[in-house]
Amino acid sequence: MTQPAWIYARFSSMEQSKGHSLERQLTEGRALIERMGWEHSPNRELADEGKSAYTGGNRSEGSLLFDFEQKAREGLFHNGAVLAVENLDRLTRQGYEQAVDLLRLLTTNGVTVATWHDNQIYEAGKRIDMMKVMSIILKAELAREESEKKSIRIRASWSKKIEDAQNGDKRAMTKTLLAWLKRDDETLLMSVIPERAAVVNEIYDWYISGRGLPWIVQRLNVRKEPSWAIGARNKGQGWNTAYLHKILTNRAVLGEFEPMSRPRAALHEVTKGIVIPDYFPKIVSAEKFNQVQQLRAQRSSWGGQATKTMNNLMSGLAKCATCGGNMYFESQQKAGRTTGHKSRLDGRPLTYLAKTDRSYYRCNSARRGHTCTNKTRIRYEMLEGAILDCMFDLAMKDTTFKPSDAEAKLNLSIGEVQRSITLKQDQIKQGSDNLLEFFSKSLAQRVAQLEAGLEADEAQLATLTKQLEIERGALRPEEDTSLLLAARNALNSEDKEDRYLARVQTHQSLTRLIDQMYCNSRGETNITLNNSDVQIHIAPDGRTSLLVHEGPDGEREWNPDHEAAE
Repeated sequence: MTQPAWIYARFSSMEQSKGHSLERQLTEGRALIERMGWEHSPNRELADEGKSAYTGGNRSEGSLLFDFEQKAREGLFHNGAVLAVENLDRLTRQGYEQAVDLLRLLTTNGVTVATWHDNQIYEAGKRIDMMKVMSIILKAELAREESEKKSIRIRASWSKKIEDAQNGDKRAMTKTLLAWLKRDDETLLMSVIPERAAVVNEIYDWYISGRGLPWIVQRLNVRKEPSWAIGARNKGQGWNTAYLHKILTNRAVLGEFEPMSRPRAALHEVTKGIVIPDYFPKIVSAEKFNQVQQLRAQRSSWGGQATKTMNNLMSGLAKCATCGGNMYFESQQKAGRTTGHKSRLDGRPLTYLAKTDRSYYRCNSARRGHTCTNKTRIRYEMLEGAILDCMFDLAMKDTTFKPSDAEAKLNLSIGEVQRSITLKQDQIKQGSDNLLEFFSKSLAQRVAQLEAGLEADEAQLATLTKQLEIERGALRPEEDTSLLLAARNALNSEDKEDRYLARVQTHQSLTRLIDQMYCNSRGETNITLNNSDVQIHIAPDGRTSLLVHEGPDGEREWNPDHEAAE
């Protein structure tokens, strides 16, 4: 009776998925099954991708070999089955004990194991010949030792390269470099490819000016800018937003090198927790990089049709005073569009050309019939004009905005964490010295707790330091107000692109300058500004009034009329 046959294929790391290992194993397995006259089915092809036989990942829960073993234990193959595999080391590389035990598990439960590389068949229900056992032992041990030596050798090699880089060695570690760098084959030193570094800076400048990633991609592809992909097939696909995202977030443009590792079963790399500054040649200024990071965080809520035209300058800013939720931008009429309606006299269809835009702000929760009771609609065009007029006037006053205190607060936090680190280091040293003189379990536990706390403090310090770098690259209030004034004339430009860029720039400046913006059920809008004691009140008819308020301690106090609490 023809036996059903399964093919088992495997490779250790996800990097190997880029090659042809899997397809080769499956093709050779199908050939063996056809040659032996066993029954083949695509449903019985098992492929464990990125599963290591050295660590046992391919036999752990969640792998296909694990499931196959479980079925064998449960007796599902007592009527006969075949497992075809390239070599026994595809099943396990953990030593001869594991290899023999696995082979016995399968053959005693109805599974014949066939390896096509060495043309061996271990028949189900039959005792394994002693010579075959010896061969299995020898091959399994050689495979385990090979994997162990390879693993140790690779780790040691990379550890040595990273240690050298930390000590100032700037030689390239591999032939594959960042796309804007090249390597001298004799000295192994890296240098910048000028034209590519220029493109990187151009991408940064475009993004800062208000361009979105899709626009930048289109611009690069339209002008036939050669992509930096490796391989003819990938080069033909041109630029894409995913690659631009990597360029705009990769601190390697600042010269930093952060060694990464990829666990065998993982799709993505993880950091080793080491950062080596000034390893790569620097091609982007820290100010430019940090400004882009701030803009990316600011634009994280962008999306949808509205951001393509930037009709809503207060996107992400306007909140409902009743529930605290977002205000919804509702466009009812666009200037220049033909609108149809019926005559009230006789019902005849009539059309007219809209002369103005007509849009409204309304609470999104109330609009959806949820819990909010604020059903008031505020005319957007009136509100935008009032806010811009007021902001333009304030921007021309030197005393409106104060320097941002975010940098000072971060410096204070960094100082506190550094003091905590120093204190823990002293305590750990003292505790370790005491342990050398007299061992105490409680003291050892205390030292371990201090070491865990020190690790957490160091991680917090690294985070705060990066935040400080980004804050130092941020625009100051006076710079934002200058940009706001510069964009003023272009806000209503007849040139579509100029108008869009001006509105993007205005939106970015408003997002940094405005702290809170609440619209209440009386049709009023109340705004507080960052780094300023000025508050803006806009009446339902668009009239504005300014208030300057300081609390008893000099801190601004303002509750934006949360009506739900009234």
